[in-house]
Parts: sequence; structure tokens; C-alpha cells
Amino acid sequence: MRVLVAADRGASSGKVIEFGAQLAARTGGSVQVLHVISNEEREAREQVPGQSRYVDVMMEEAKRDFAAKLQTLNIPDADDAVSIRVGDAIAEIEKALGEIDHDILVVGMRRRSRVGKFLLGSKVQELLLASERPVVAVPTDALV
Repeated sequence: MRVLVAADRGASSGKVIEFGAQLAARTGGSVQVLHVISNEEREAREQVPGQSRYVDVMMEEAKRDFAAKLQTLNIPDADDAVSIRVGDAIAEIEKALGEIDHDILVVGMRRRSRVGKFLLGSKVQELLLASERPVVAVPTDALV
């Protein structure tokens, strides 16, 4: 089974990656980690003087951090198992799912109040509705 883990840089992302890696190992498959930097964050950083390379630096740091986590889980070729993209998270995740023909998507999910969900929406909900692949939503509140 080819597992794609969509991860943010939050404290609980390591546990979500670990879950995805264990799922791949149990099925004799592979795992890949994807992190998406939003267009809004990129644009905001480009407005700050002296921050023109910020996104490049952020991409390099994220790739290094995620690869290090995969190495601690004994994932072979950890550097090649990490992708960092810039754009709309949902679109980039869907694109990545199709490019390597992943079988399943693993995402972290934070609990939010009903008002928070109403005002901010839910990326996980969007993925659940948009994805043509099965999605495993791991509750990150319980993992921290």
C-alpha cells in the first residue's frame, strides 16, 4: 500500500507521520510525506523586506525536518520520501495522490468548536469530500 501523509509543521505532525509509516509497514508498502505551504503564507512573506528567499528556506527546513523524522522510523531513502509544495493545500494533496497513485491519505485532525468549524471551515472535511482515495483522519489532540 502506498501511503501519503499530509503533514503540517505542528507539534503533533510527528505522530501522524509515524501512524502513516506504521500503516505502510504493516501492508508492505511505502510512505511519502507531503507538506504544503499556502499561497497566502508565501505572499505574506514576500511582502516583508529581506524575506524574498524565505519560502525557499522554509521548504528546505521542512524537508530536512520531515526526512529526519522518517529516518528515526527507519524509512529507507527518507529524503526522497518528502515533498514540499507551495499552493492550495487541497489541490496539491489531490495532485500528489494522483501523481504516484497513492492508495490512501493520512491526515491529522484537530478538534474545534462548532463555531470554529463554521467560521474557518475544515481542510480535513474538504479532503474527505474531495478525495477519490480513502482518507484516514488521525485525531492529533490525543497524540500530543
